Amino acid sequence: MNSPIKRGCLLGLMMLLFGLSVSAQDSLQDNYDHQLFVGNKVAWSKGSWRYSGELHIRLYHDTRDFNMYYLEGVATYMASEKLEIVPDMRFSVMSDRVEYRPGLGLIYKNLWWGNRLNQLVHQLKWQTDIEGDGTVKNAMRYVLFYNIVLNDKLIVQTAAGGLYRWSETLTGFQFFRGLIGGSYNFNKKNRLNFSYFVGYENRGDHWSFIGGPLLQFVVSLDNDSKYIPAKYFNF
Repeated sequence: MNSPIKRGCLLGLMMLLFGLSVSAQDSLQDNYDHQLFVGNKVAWSKGSWRYSGELHIRLYHDTRDFNMYYLEGVATYMASEKLEIVPDMRFSVMSDRVEYRPGLGLIYKNLWWGNRLNQLVHQLKWQTDIEGDGTVKNAMRYVLFYNIVLNDKLIVQTAAGGLYRWSETLTGFQFFRGLIGGSYNFNKKNRLNFSYFVGYENRGDHWSFIGGPLLQFVVSLDNDSKYIPAKYFNF
């Protein structure tokens, strides 16, 4: 990836993150829900395949109430150094319903510098949300992630993107989100991802802001992949 394009993508990502943050700060008094996302992920890889399973919990209403928990399984086929094909399945339990969500994503990675670990990751993903009563909703998301390796222990991570929804109750953009944070490697098998995210969400009759910490503890059982895996979140 040449330098002008790389700088342009990074500048656009940082401007979107800054805009989301400023807008959220302006609305803190009457239109901001502070939430908490926490996940525990187990991952392993062999050759061109990488697998993971995650238990994830979310709190909302200023972290006072339960929003959902979900179990998600992901199988990633690393077709080349830059391209990944990612089918996944999520089962979510919410306060008023359960939901099944099969998805299929494409990941494209731009890698540069000598260690090949600094990444610009493009995620394009289709998902179908199937509620327990049979209601079906579809959505497409695009998220851009930028990861900077500082040393063997610490990686700086940023992301921004949005989701477009097709359903009986909403056809249009459902949310935009951005985050900034990092990843700390305790050792080769244990890693903590920590970020603060800000979102702007379509509630049907109005838009509102959300935001809060995102914490994810990752255990790598085996890491014998042919290529460097993409670093991203399904958030």
